Amino acid sequence: MFDHTVVAVHFESPYQPLLDTLSELRKVGAQRFTLVDVLRIDDPDDLSEAHREEARRRLEQKQADLKGAGLKVEIQQPIGFPAPELSKIGRGYGAQLILLGSRGEGLLREFYHGSTVLELARQTTLPVLMERIDPQFGTAHGEIFRHPILATDFSTKATAAHALALDLAEKAGRLTLLHVDEAGHHANGREKLDALAEEARKRGAETDIRIESGSPATTIRHVAEREGASVVIVGKRGDGHGREPALGTTAQGVCRNCPCSVLVVPNEQGIWLR
Repeated sequence: MFDHTVVAVHFESPYQPLLDTLSELRKVGAQRFTLVDVLRIDDPDDLSEAHREEARRRLEQKQADLKGAGLKVEIQQPIGFPAPELSKIGRGYGAQLILLGSRGEGLLREFYHGSTVLELARQTTLPVLMERIDPQFGTAHGEIFRHPILATDFSTKATAAHALALDLAEKAGRLTLLHVDEAGHHANGREKLDALAEEARKRGAETDIRIESGSPATTIRHVAEREGASVVIVGKRGDGHGREPALGTTAQGVCRNCPCSVLVVPNEQGIWLR
């Protein structure tokens, strides 16, 4: 799982959180990492010779430090816009995951709260993991998979999210299954959640079921806060009505507002599944 992970970094981002996160990914199967620092083509400061040389030096230092910790690390420093460059590198390198952090300055902060992360999720056919670190929420570095929540609407496009959540549950030993029923017909989702829970338990994961009413994105956030989730796993798109957007409205809302990390999973049957 996640054998090759593309990691968005900024040359000023701190080293220790990065090491903690990559070390945790290695525990769930990651073997190789490509650190990508995108020099923005629309930022003259990024393109200055002095900045490019300093950014390269710090990127190479991160690579050397991580290799010293036993990780297999490559680096890339493309010029362009973050979302398309990360998508292109992830596809070109045959990666199984793209990781973005929420802590740090500049680029990393924009990734989580701004438009870049949503653009990346729209453009890529790979899972996108947005690491959210908030001391007030109690999520520490290296704890992304401590308590995963799978939020599902049981749509046909959620199948891959189910599979990935079950794989992670087996590694974490814990999983909460959440279905938000806007119509309030709770009985409709119980049987399907029970089936997923049985599969998770067969894999040795302690499993809880939550069925809630309300607006999906808002309710998912409230449950994540209440349960102390470390990551919410959500499908990139639902079945929806009419023409489904490249990134579903629920996934967008969770990405923007959820206080913990978020793993957005597309249903494209790519090599990342195994």
